[in-house]
Amino acid sequence: MSVKTTAAIALCQATYGVMRALGRTARALPGKLALKVDPDLIRNLSQGHKTIVITGTNGKTTTTHMVQQAIINAYGSAAYDPSSTNLAQGIATTLCLDSTLTGQRKSDWAVIESDEGATKRLLPATLPQVLVVTNLYRDQVDRYPTWTTARDYIIQAIKSSPDTTLVLDADCQVTASIARAVPNKVVWFGMECAPYEDGVADFDEQVDCVECGAPLDFGRRSFAHLGEFSCPACGYSHRRADVAVISVSDKQEKSCTLTLRVHEREVQLPVNVRAGYDIYNAVAAFAGLVTLGVPQEQVVEALGHFTHAAHRFEIFDVEGTQTRLLLMKNTAGCNQLINMLVSEEELPRNLVCLLGKEIMDGLSTEWIQDVRWEKLITPQTRVIVGGPCHQDMADRLQRAGVDPARMSVQTDYAALVAQIAALGEPVTVIANCSTIEALRLELVKKYQPTDYWAE
Repeated sequence: MSVKTTAAIALCQATYGVMRALGRTARALPGKLALKVDPDLIRNLSQGHKTIVITGTNGKTTTTHMVQQAIINAYGSAAYDPSSTNLAQGIATTLCLDSTLTGQRKSDWAVIESDEGATKRLLPATLPQVLVVTNLYRDQVDRYPTWTTARDYIIQAIKSSPDTTLVLDADCQVTASIARAVPNKVVWFGMECAPYEDGVADFDEQVDCVECGAPLDFGRRSFAHLGEFSCPACGYSHRRADVAVISVSDKQEKSCTLTLRVHEREVQLPVNVRAGYDIYNAVAAFAGLVTLGVPQEQVVEALGHFTHAAHRFEIFDVEGTQTRLLLMKNTAGCNQLINMLVSEEELPRNLVCLLGKEIMDGLSTEWIQDVRWEKLITPQTRVIVGGPCHQDMADRLQRAGVDPARMSVQTDYAALVAQIAALGEPVTVIANCSTIEALRLELVKKYQPTDYWAE
């Protein structure tokens, strides 16, 4: 191990220790400083790990947490980031914390969540055994202006890692098209049943073929543009999944049982998830783990005990008020939150809707216009809006039918927590990345003293 790499590890670990003592998340800055000392740090510390990388527009954080919990359950430890920092500096921090000062790894396994754009840097450095791509939607138009921008970044990255096995969503025509551009081995996953009995129809009026631009036909459709697609113009069509959900049963508030077809065998998989997109995440995690070589029995056991990452279905008891946090990122994902809420016994009476436009959110808020908010709203719905873009949120919800007299604005997060506590009945928070993080920090101060960055 070079002196430069040793110095980078020491700087990262020292910075991390100081920042954690100050109560900071300490995931980006330590790695950023370390990479300035040793730009090849990720490559140097990845050597010898058995690595799986997870990327995609929606679901990568949940899928990553499913995978890391399964590997830790099976093997005891893994290098991973509990705070889901998915850019190079966060991955550098994760690998430094999993190394001694001499560069010896503490864990044999590395579970890495990667932003789609960051794969260009991370795949050549980590050369993972497995890459899982969950799906590719229209998302963060300032960074990914077309359907194929993120896909093309991922293709570029894969070309630098020819021995990586790809685990791809067969139902996503954009993700599936990756296989047409690279020679890597592919394992396909998908869903061959409806995720909801009575969901919200959130299908685009027309989905055009990513290969030729002609309108696609669908034999079956899960939601958004996912499903059994075919193009009558150029012949591009859906691949039958190697690992597929063929039925969803025993549906509870926070769990269900999936029947999977795994290379023509049926496997029962109880999972602590309920939403349709999380069912996709579960089958993606299952396929990725089995492809990585984790025994199937251990995968089933681990996924049955999965607990969500922060912000995703996290519940706080706020002075007796049950407060549920739901993360929204883009139109398709938010519509699936609404699918889930509509499928519950009753609609939420109290909503907190927070909207910001930090870099992590994407700089445009236009995507909220196409969300089916109308499905959540009744004359009794009470709403608090907040965040830097609260006016955009308020305008859209009023058009969805919220009575202005039953809507209030609260931009101070500490005051918002107090307002939630005073409601005295369950609250559902729907917020994007920066705003849900800010609210959660206030909640953690009083109602959950151990935060999710604790090692």
